[in-house]
Amino acid sequence: MLFWILNIILLFNLSLCIGLKALIIPQSASMLSTSGGGICYNQELNPSLISVDNSYISLSENLWLGGVSGQKISYYFNNHNYISFENLSINDIELRNEVASESPIGFFGASWYALEMNKSFDVLFENLSFGYKVKFNYSKLFSESMHGFSVDLGINNKVNENLDIGFLIRNIGREFSDNLRLNNEILIGVGAKYFMPNLNLVFLSDFFIFEQNKYLKLSTITTLPYLNFIVGGTYSDSYKDFSFGIKLDYKKWAIVFGNLNHNNTALGSPSSIEIIKSF
Repeated sequence: MLFWILNIILLFNLSLCIGLKALIIPQSASMLSTSGGGICYNQELNPSLISVDNSYISLSENLWLGGVSGQKISYYFNNHNYISFENLSINDIELRNEVASESPIGFFGASWYALEMNKSFDVLFENLSFGYKVKFNYSKLFSESMHGFSVDLGINNKVNENLDIGFLIRNIGREFSDNLRLNNEILIGVGAKYFMPNLNLVFLSDFFIFEQNKYLKLSTITTLPYLNFIVGGTYSDSYKDFSFGIKLDYKKWAIVFGNLNHNNTALGSPSSIEIIKSF
C-alpha cells in the first residue's frame, strides 16, 4: 500500500507540480512583478526580445507556493543570445502509510532542474524580431525521476516608438520517465506594450490560453531614473492574483523585488529578489 501511495504522489506531484508546472512558473523578480506577463516586455518570457546592446548577468532567489524554493542564474550575450540555469525544490514532503497517525513515518524531497538556451533574430525588417528558447529539464521525487525538453517560440513587432505587439507559443515538447510519457501543455499568448513618455509609464496587456483556461494579465511599470515600481495582475473565471515589484538601478547594478498575492493564502505568497550586473 505504501508503494501504491508513492505512485499516486509521483503521478500528480512530480509530473504536474515540480515537473510540467515548473515550465511556466515565473523564475525571476522581473517576471513575478508583472504576474508572469509581459510578452512584449520580459525577455525571460519572449525569446524574441533578447536584443540588449551590453552583456549582463542576473541572479534570482525565488520562494514559490507551499514552501517550494529555487534559484535562477542567467547570462545575456550582446549578440542576441541568452543562457540560464534554474531549479526548484522542496525537502519536507511527509511520507505516510495507510494507517492514520499524527506523525509521518519520514520525509522526502522533490526537485526540478532546467538548462535553457535562447536566440533572437531580426526578421526581414528591423522592427520585427523572432526568437526561440530550448529548455532541457530533469525532475526527481523520492526514487523516481523524469526528464524532458520544451521549445518556446516568440515574435515581437515594434509598430512605432511607443507601441509593440507580440505573439508567443510555450512548452512544445514532452516529458519522459520509465513508465510515463507526457506531452507538455502548450501555452499560447498575444500581448501588447504601450509606452507613454509624458507620464513615464509602460502599460502591458497579455491574453493567454493554457489548459483550456483563458487568462488576462495587465501590468503598469514606471520608467523613472534609479527607482521604479511595477504593479500587475491576472484575471480569469477561476483564478485571480495581484503582483507588485520595486526596481532600483544604480550605474551598472540593479536590484528587483517581486511579490505575488493570489486566491489561496494558505499556500503563501510567492516572492523573488533578483540582482542584475551589466558589463
